Amino acid sequence: MWLDLVRDFQSLIVGAGGFLGVIFTLRHNARLARDQREDERRYERDALRSALIAELEIVKDSFETNLNQQYAEVESGLVPTDPLDNAYRALMPRIGLLAEGEVSKAMAAYLTLQTYNGNLFLIGTPAPNNPRHVLVGPTQVPRLQGMTRGTLKKVDEALAALREARDRRGR
Repeated sequence: MWLDLVRDFQSLIVGAGGFLGVIFTLRHNARLARDQREDERRYERDALRSALIAELEIVKDSFETNLNQQYAEVESGLVPTDPLDNAYRALMPRIGLLAEGEVSKAMAAYLTLQTYNGNLFLIGTPAPNNPRHVLVGPTQVPRLQGMTRGTLKKVDEALAALREARDRRGR
């Protein structure tokens, strides 16, 4: 009896088995593709975070050196106007890979850095022989020091957020 039933419906049974096999294979491949894509995004996120950390550390070191040595020792001086944001500009289209807190802190730091560079021309005058520097006079050095400290604060906040996320990932 069962044998007759299997023989009568063998095409249906084989077709259903094949269909289930195809469904299983499609689901498995989709899961593998999803996992691979997530691994790629994780790698891109880690690389982005590392690049921003490295660049912000350079900004921080530069500003701290200027604040602790150059601005403290002289009454006036040349201040470079080149923004230290090449990695940020290059990686801006990928910034959405980071968590919201990281994005907001990093963008605040870089926008503050851009404001700092723009404000240099408000407190100083373009250097006559060096268009990439501003000459800041003695009356404006305290303002320059305040601008530098304010920018450093935002850079420190961004570094803290990016490092915390990196450390959570186990690096």
